[in-house]
Amino acid sequence: MKGVILCSKCRKKMQKNVCICGNPKCLVRIYWNGQHYEYRRDNDGDVLTYDKALKKLIDISHAVKTKTFNPYEYADSVIAQRKFEIQFENYLEEKYVELLNNEISHEHYRHIKSYYNNYYSYFVKKDVIEINLALLSEFKTTLFKKSISGKTQKNIFTVLHNFFVWLQKRGVIKELPVFPEIKSTVTKRRTALTKEEQEIGLNNIPEKHRDPILFAMHTGVRPSELVAILVKSVDIQRRFVWIERARSGNIIVEKTKNKDILPVPLNDTALAVVQRNIKGKFPKDFLFINPDTNRPYTQWFLWNVWKNFSKTDVTLYEATRHSFCTQVVPVTDRFTAQRLMRHRDIHSTDNYYHAYSKTLLDAVAKIDNVVYLKNKESKSE
Repeated sequence: MKGVILCSKCRKKMQKNVCICGNPKCLVRIYWNGQHYEYRRDNDGDVLTYDKALKKLIDISHAVKTKTFNPYEYADSVIAQRKFEIQFENYLEEKYVELLNNEISHEHYRHIKSYYNNYYSYFVKKDVIEINLALLSEFKTTLFKKSISGKTQKNIFTVLHNFFVWLQKRGVIKELPVFPEIKSTVTKRRTALTKEEQEIGLNNIPEKHRDPILFAMHTGVRPSELVAILVKSVDIQRRFVWIERARSGNIIVEKTKNKDILPVPLNDTALAVVQRNIKGKFPKDFLFINPDTNRPYTQWFLWNVWKNFSKTDVTLYEATRHSFCTQVVPVTDRFTAQRLMRHRDIHSTDNYYHAYSKTLLDAVAKIDNVVYLKNKESKSE
């Protein structure tokens, strides 16, 4: 390969920042495999100056030596299409199609778009093939300076990593950049309530809003599913309810988190709640209606009701779904608990089980009892 830096005006060879004709702009001209190629812009889309042209020529020479050079990848029009913002807009368009096809949730799409608007502007005008560990680490530092939590940082980098996987699959980049490690920060420990603690918290809730929370405590349904149940989804005779919808953001989607439509059994308490709330309603009506608005509940309203009135330091999710799992596991086997929780992975069920302190104390107390009996027998002998 032969390469030279030429003045973009008089096309004479340049060896310093300004041509003898007074023009500071230049271009890179190379001869490779029997053809000439010219490049007038750097990877940021800026017109080449001598220093930028020299860098581009060095990059091309390195690519030729490593046998990775493709002259079209360095073309101005191709580089313009590889800009982060252009590629991410294409990515968003594809994600929107997935949203319309119910392949992703509205919440997931909203988060992707939010991260792009609020954080990924850091990469605007960058060529995606030049985004490397150094640049990603600098981006991580900017998030830290903004006091973004470790969990949110992980989410931001997970979406970004998925985007680069998408780029690789489409041949825009040859290999994934190395991503910096995001260490987990200390998060609030999940907990669960006993039946007695649930009852105390529930009694503090205004009576008109108790039924949906009580139903969740006895079925383990997610709050987003709870507020989307229709009357027609309930089978009183066989004592179960089909969980087939959920609220995602401000929209009801015809699917659940695991995309499975499974029946949830109703014990006496849950069945009584259904019978109270089903009266006078049509099949397509919502099972739970907020008496304050005469509209379906939202999960956020119930979260706030529990937070403001229950006088507990646990979330609604812990008071219902986590507590349900913790109460179910001791009275059945792990796999039945997994089915009741509608988890695909048994390890997910394990994460929802929180042994009560009294349960653990009773277990270790048995050791004392065994030792005590043994010592007593020895003394008798």
